[in-house]
Order: sequence, then structure tokens, then C-alpha cells
Amino acid sequence: MPRFRTRLARVLGYETPLMRRGRLSRSRGLSIERRVVSRFRDKGWLVKPSKASRGAYDFLAMREGRKMLVQVKSGNSPFTRQDRSSLKAVARQKGAHAIVYRVNQKRLQPHFV
Repeated sequence: MPRFRTRLARVLGYETPLMRRGRLSRSRGLSIERRVVSRFRDKGWLVKPSKASRGAYDFLAMREGRKMLVQVKSGNSPFTRQDRSSLKAVARQKGAHAIVYRVNQKRLQPHFV
């Protein structure tokens, strides 16, 4: 029944609290991702977003023959062992290093995988 209510709300142009929470957390995540991208660009890295943001990494950063696959996590979004292993596997395939940026108390903290 909740799925029906959500669909009906979309059709009627009404936003449920659950829909609003999802939209706000997504926009928060995107703004933090943009912050990380701008940091890399400021330091001279060429940044390419991944084809699917829901993939193993959010963007690929390249500079002077080095490659970094970067995943950005904000809030309470989980980064599971499976996520870690898939990020490592993709990084190995592309010959890159893997790094995860987490936001803790409004500070960006990098963690190499």
C-alpha cells in the first residue's frame, strides 16, 4: 500500500515526508560530491564522473599518469564490505588507487581503500 500512496502523491504533485527526506539527502550528497570534485580540480586533477553514479565509484581523477577512483559518502549512508571489495576490484582493473571520502561533523575525511 505505501508504494501506491507514493505513486499517487507523485501523480497529484504532492510530496510525502519520505519523498522529501530522500530528495534532501540526495541533494546534500551531490553538494558534498561537488565540493570534493572542486578540491581535486583545484589541485590540478582532471576529473571525469562515472557513467552511473550508483556504481562502485563517483568519479575518476587523473594527474601525471596517476589515477584515483573516488567514492563520496555523506551522512549515515553505509559503505559495506561488498562496496569496498567492488571498489577495489574496479580500481585494480583500471590500474588506479581507490579512496573514499566521508563527511564527519562537516569535515571531509579521506580513507584509502
